[in-house]
Amino acid sequence: MHHDATRRVGKAGSQGGLVFSSTLRRVASPVLVTGSVIAALLGAGVGTAAASEPPPSSNTYNEDQLKLTKEVVGSNVVYPGDTVTFKTTVKHRANDIRLSIEKVRDVPPAGFILDRDSVKVTYVTWNDKHELNYNSDGGVTARCTDRCTFLIGGFDLTDNESVVLETTYRVPDDMAFGDYNSGALVGVNAWSGERGSKDFGVWVRVQDPNVTTTTTLDVPETVKTGEAATLTATLDPSNARGRVQFQDGGADIGSPVDVVGGVATLSHTFDTVGAHEITANFLADAGFHNSTSAPATVDVTSDTSTALQVPASALVGEDVTMTASITPDTATGRVQFKLDGNDYGQPVAVENGAASIIRSFPEALSHSITAEFTGTGGYHNSVSAPAEITVNDPDWGTTTVVEPVTAVTGTPVNLSATVLPFPSGGDVRFLVDGVEVGTAPVGTADGVAVLPHTFDVAGTANVVAEFTGTDGFEPSTSTEFAVTVNDPDTRTETRTVLEVSGKTVVGEQVTFTATVDPGTADGTVEFRSGTTVLGTVEVVDGVATFTHSFDGTGTHAVTASFVGGAGFADSVSGPTVLTVSEDSGAGPLGSLEALFG
Repeated sequence: MHHDATRRVGKAGSQGGLVFSSTLRRVASPVLVTGSVIAALLGAGVGTAAASEPPPSSNTYNEDQLKLTKEVVGSNVVYPGDTVTFKTTVKHRANDIRLSIEKVRDVPPAGFILDRDSVKVTYVTWNDKHELNYNSDGGVTARCTDRCTFLIGGFDLTDNESVVLETTYRVPDDMAFGDYNSGALVGVNAWSGERGSKDFGVWVRVQDPNVTTTTTLDVPETVKTGEAATLTATLDPSNARGRVQFQDGGADIGSPVDVVGGVATLSHTFDTVGAHEITANFLADAGFHNSTSAPATVDVTSDTSTALQVPASALVGEDVTMTASITPDTATGRVQFKLDGNDYGQPVAVENGAASIIRSFPEALSHSITAEFTGTGGYHNSVSAPAEITVNDPDWGTTTVVEPVTAVTGTPVNLSATVLPFPSGGDVRFLVDGVEVGTAPVGTADGVAVLPHTFDVAGTANVVAEFTGTDGFEPSTSTEFAVTVNDPDTRTETRTVLEVSGKTVVGEQVTFTATVDPGTADGTVEFRSGTTVLGTVEVVDGVATFTHSFDGTGTHAVTASFVGGAGFADSVSGPTVLTVSEDSGAGPLGSLEALFG
């Protein structure tokens, strides 16, 4: 007959033994179920990375009269260094067939360390010693070795009776984080073979004690070089402690920034254009995990300025270089040059901050040039200020010739030089023995420049005339002309003065009056325009008069040269420069520029 059992707990003493405090249930005619072992092995490997919710901490296996349950006592979420307790229960499911339980074995997660003193078995039996065996895979096995089921041996279960095996393990300090499966094994002296599955699904999660963080990065979509951009990293949870290192393409931007209230900000100025991939790396203090944001792109652009260099003037047919300089000089793009608002040639690629074209102009005109820069790669467009260029016909080559002259010391003479072809203006510099003695304008009508000069020393003086050039006419220099300078002779010195009256207009009569002092002087006066003799008139009572009309416009240097008779020395007037025009309304002398005596 059956007796009620008082169940007690036995703890492991020395290795290999277990004390069970119980009352054995006896039967008058035992009906024994013999056979093999039922085994449920719950796999002990590491599962996938921990999900947001912990995995199952218990499971149950049923077969015929047996119910096997394994569970984690308390929470199945632990940290390295913690302990975890498993409870495995083998229970009879209340029918008339007895079960002889050969063994109950716990299989811990791989790597967990058994606390030997923690093992206990609860069983309805007498106060007998029962051996605790360990098998090769690290599990803990409880066997009935003394006064067990008659003949067979094992824990004798019937009518909802059970055997409970409890074991405690320590999680190693260096245990990898993740979910770990565990197993249990039960043997029954009635069934053949082992039953159940190794993947029973009683899990323990080894969790990182540090708090996982998430870093979110906020940056502007676009920014210009030289402008400050705010980079903001936001931490979740907001109480995360640490610093944020911002990076541009993997390179650190400045120093790490402290996180305050879950936020770290950095003001940064980009100095290169293009797409910049920014990340924020959270460097956690104790208690939190590092984290890195997803990359964010900042498109950095740059303003540009375009300056145009064009010469102020050029000649027809001459190659002219036009250069556009782009700032900054790292800018990429093309420049379209424009002539008077229209495209001038094809766009030119910018290299090292500059683009140039070489062109020539077919006719003499003034033009306005501009350069339009079209940027690429983040550089903005820009347009230069207009540059003006004046295109002229090429200058004429000139020749300067000094007119022959003889001189007397102390007596003024006219140094004359002719420039061919006749220029439209300009001056001639006269040099005597290498020293400049004066400058005279070139007559536009005859190309002659006349300069009064007095030699002080007798002998030979070398005279050179230098035409300085003017628009359309190149400078030129004469060869040296040797002037013979004599001392005065015994003849009476004279002085000649020229006066001009009438209109200096093409076709109008102009009167030249030469007055020779003394009035008793005998001789003739040669009236000249430049080096051309207009006429020769005898002096009467110290006066010679001559009329002339000019048949072309321009300037004329008019002189009167007295050639003395017996006993009278020669003399010459200073040049009088006349401007002859087409204007019939000009005054009596038109434009009289100078009058010299």
